[in-house]
Amino acid sequence: MTQTFRPISSTLLAVLLLLSLTACGGKTVSTARVAAPNRNLTSRAQTNYDFLVYQDQLGRLQRHYAEGERSKLTPEEVEEITLRAREALDRLLAEAPSPQLYVEKAGLYWNDPAETSLARATLKKGLAVFPDNQLLTIYLANSYIMEDRVEAAIEVMDDYLAVHSEDILARERLGQMLLDAGKHAEALDVLKEISADKRSADTLYSMGRAQGGLGMRKAAIASLKKAVDMDPGFTEAMVELAYQYELTKDYVAAEKMYTRILGQGDPFPEARLRLVNLNLKLNNPARALDVTLNGPQSKSFILDAVLMFINEKFYAQASTALDMLTSMGEIPAEYYFYKAVIASEGENDPQKALDFLSKVPSGDRLYPHALRFKAQLYNAQGREKEALAIARQGRDLYPDGTIFYVLESSLLAGEKDYSGAEKVLLDGLKHLRGNPELSYELAMLYEVMGRRDEGLAIMEGILQRHPDHVNALNYVGYTLAEEGRDLDRALVLVQKASLLDPENGYILDSVAWVYFRMKEYSKAWENIRYAVDIIDTDPTVWEHYGDIARAMGKKKEARKGYNFSLKYGAKDQKSIRNKLKDL
Repeated sequence: MTQTFRPISSTLLAVLLLLSLTACGGKTVSTARVAAPNRNLTSRAQTNYDFLVYQDQLGRLQRHYAEGERSKLTPEEVEEITLRAREALDRLLAEAPSPQLYVEKAGLYWNDPAETSLARATLKKGLAVFPDNQLLTIYLANSYIMEDRVEAAIEVMDDYLAVHSEDILARERLGQMLLDAGKHAEALDVLKEISADKRSADTLYSMGRAQGGLGMRKAAIASLKKAVDMDPGFTEAMVELAYQYELTKDYVAAEKMYTRILGQGDPFPEARLRLVNLNLKLNNPARALDVTLNGPQSKSFILDAVLMFINEKFYAQASTALDMLTSMGEIPAEYYFYKAVIASEGENDPQKALDFLSKVPSGDRLYPHALRFKAQLYNAQGREKEALAIARQGRDLYPDGTIFYVLESSLLAGEKDYSGAEKVLLDGLKHLRGNPELSYELAMLYEVMGRRDEGLAIMEGILQRHPDHVNALNYVGYTLAEEGRDLDRALVLVQKASLLDPENGYILDSVAWVYFRMKEYSKAWENIRYAVDIIDTDPTVWEHYGDIARAMGKKKEARKGYNFSLKYGAKDQKSIRNKLKDL
């Protein structure tokens, strides 16, 4: 596979640059100190001498960075060695300049963030000597990438390709930069300029990513399959291909691809978790558990897998996987917390869940969440006073957190004590002035209390201070659609919310509903279908599905939507039955 200059960390780039010249020479000089240059040497001998000086200092720097904290060099010694290396390189550049030497010189500045500008200046100086050199141009662009200055990097590559339009490697690199900037359409246009017979596995991989980002699933799969066929060991392409299979709901093909990736020795750890998730979607929990039990013996992997089992309601397998944590020394708090979740949701045994929660240490980060869970369990058992006592205990222990104000307010609201719930949230806002989460909860409470105008005003205030607050964006946009006013603004708000949280089915429902109110039924239909794929048990979303289908003349689909709405407990069942009669 032809490798391109992919973005890498500044430290790694420096190490790579330091390593690159060493492979070109002979033996490394072993002396710790090297004398000043001998002015009586011939020009060629002086160049060889300077090369050896540079190589010696470079070797010492390499060992220093490889040893990390074990290195015995002081900062002053590292600075002195680096200075000697730079001086030797300067002499080399004066005697026999080359693009590679300018890259080497830039690399000596890269470990110090304060000297990034000097590294870039070195590369630009090299380009002044060697105009339009590919190596220097790509490294200059990478220097901007490392500072997240993607637009500047793209400008560098654009200027280069304007002169060297046939440079495939540079075009691949520009395509990758555009992808990293989220400019999928522009990236695809750039990559398509490479003729089909000259496209490398990297080119096809980047094209597949761009096509996937544009929703062109079939084209993405075709490009990625070609990349994998060209380079069977191209893990990144296989992972992206498996993901595109998932998005098209071809879970069998995705499962096969992830299994193939694991056959290469877990080069991509996320692949194992995705394989677990896919087998759960295919209703094969035994296979999912086997993949988990044979996976990394790390807490993070085990907990991620357990959460997948819990989310898909395979509680027995979740419990088995969780037991892996008991063989890792001290049992972590997460073990008891997730066992409580399994006992509550999977075994319907609240007392067992409470027993597990009592084992979460008070000093652990999960302790406040364990308290909240306890309160919820007590409330579900009808032990409201005990639930409220825990909520108030949480407020005392964590006065600067929001969760216990929200918890106490919701418990009071559940008892129809709306004034009490309001007081708790207002008390919280006195202590945590302007807090967006408490403000959001207060606005939602006002919605329940029939004080929508007050709630909407609070939501607008949240957006003024926090314009990316997803829930506030969704609430205001949906409310405007419900009231049939300012629909253009409503669409902007819910679309922004969807960009920030693209897998949120409720937000997709809001997008669909705004389009429905705008009478753009085809767009409404597209979005409501996505919504019910994600949240398939919400009666309101299914009612919207039915309304949109009815507006499009899709009676069979409308009937399906209304029937599901009834099945999942729609509040106004009489109204929905009337809609069914009218079909």
